[in-house]
Amino acid sequence: MKKRYLIFCILIWIAVIGIAPLNVYVVSMSDIVLIAGVIAIVIAGALFLFMANSRKGGKVAVSVISLLVTVAFLMCGYFCNPYWNSTSRHSDPVPASLGYDEVLTSDAALEDLDYAMRYFRKLHPACYKGVPADVEQRFSEVRADISSRDSITVNELARDIESIFALLHDGHTLASIMDRDNRFIKYALEWDGDGYSVTAVNGVTIAELLAQKSDIYSFECESSELSDISNDIISVAGLDYLGFDIDDGITYTLVNAEGDTCEVVCHDEDYLTIDEYYAYNGVENESSGEDEEFVNYEIDESRSLAILNLYECNFNDEYKDTVREMFTEVRDKGIQNVAVDVRFNPGGSDAVVIEFFRYLDIDEYRICTCDWRLGPIMIDDNDGIVHNNRYEDLTFTGNLYVLTTSETFSAAMEMAQFVRDNDLGIIIGEAPGNDPNSYGDVAYFSLPNSHIFMQISTKNWVRADADAPAGLIEPDIECDITHYDDSREALYEAISEDR
Repeated sequence: MKKRYLIFCILIWIAVIGIAPLNVYVVSMSDIVLIAGVIAIVIAGALFLFMANSRKGGKVAVSVISLLVTVAFLMCGYFCNPYWNSTSRHSDPVPASLGYDEVLTSDAALEDLDYAMRYFRKLHPACYKGVPADVEQRFSEVRADISSRDSITVNELARDIESIFALLHDGHTLASIMDRDNRFIKYALEWDGDGYSVTAVNGVTIAELLAQKSDIYSFECESSELSDISNDIISVAGLDYLGFDIDDGITYTLVNAEGDTCEVVCHDEDYLTIDEYYAYNGVENESSGEDEEFVNYEIDESRSLAILNLYECNFNDEYKDTVREMFTEVRDKGIQNVAVDVRFNPGGSDAVVIEFFRYLDIDEYRICTCDWRLGPIMIDDNDGIVHNNRYEDLTFTGNLYVLTTSETFSAAMEMAQFVRDNDLGIIIGEAPGNDPNSYGDVAYFSLPNSHIFMQISTKNWVRADADAPAGLIEPDIECDITHYDDSREALYEAISEDR
């Protein structure tokens, strides 16, 4: 066989095998690309065998085996890899969607709906043995409704898909628009600074909205739904999602801690883009920075206290270096109290918890276990026990506290869960916003026409203390977080009592 044919076949195999990492890390692709890749392998294999022009069984066997292995690798990536066609590991994991009020044809919307359900069926643990009956029924209703229409807005489609996902009560599985041109009520910061909160929109109370709109939000506890609705009522896209029309004017009912009530009527010109909003209120748009700080710490020697402020659970060198610097200072200054502030932390990687625990005086501890859905198979991901690889020179033996709010979510919730279930410290604040027995570890997607953002859970988590009562992680010291400093005051009081 001539070398050029061998080289040609090898290059074909390498190119096709490269489809998998290309898909996961760079760009989503249609099934046509995969089919073309398999066909290319088969043709290359046939060409290899033909040009070999040999009756030696060894060459034939090697060629056939290599062909089968290559195809199997590609098929495994397609069927079992939860990140196939996911944007999770792309350079822009959450791309912008079309505008909330842009119009899709019925056919385009149906393509997006079917795409969403395809990956929902493939990945979600609840669908491992088939889609739950109520979810399948709702999908059929939504599909029939869209089929009967000529067109649908992006927001309406997002709402329809959410009405399907919401039936699972899984706060990690959702569909949402990412409208970069969304506009926000310019007075929101002023109202908050004056101590006012919104209690009604156009005469509909927040409590009524919670009851009426619970079927179009994915949440595990009411506090999470409240957070979602509170965000939506101050934006144009969010109001439209809830069924309000700003063209008619929006009447906000406000109340403060003293019970004073007022009404403010807002019109289209009162809603600003995010950049205009920050400029109007004279504050810096921190989200525009490329290197936004997600972790820092502070030392209060008068209280013998170190506080790790963790705004997102990002596990990287910056996090590891910051935690090490803090515990080095804790050791050198004889600090007796350490607090982890994960209030309003939306989560991320639970590796931040494992790394933090390496500074604690424990040999092993329990973590949550899970079943991981890998397409057609389900595997047990871990045994729930971590043998602690301690940093012996920086081991902390003092008091540990965790500050939480209802917006402490996912991996941030696990910080509180592992502290509670291993009896390591005290939780202060509000119950975190998702159940420790829940779904999670998501794959991101962008729907092909609307570019609606979608994330699907791939794991079914079981709480570290499997015998603990069902429900949320309730704090040891509960305090209503009306203002950011409230739980800080509760922390200071707890430290005083422990002395």
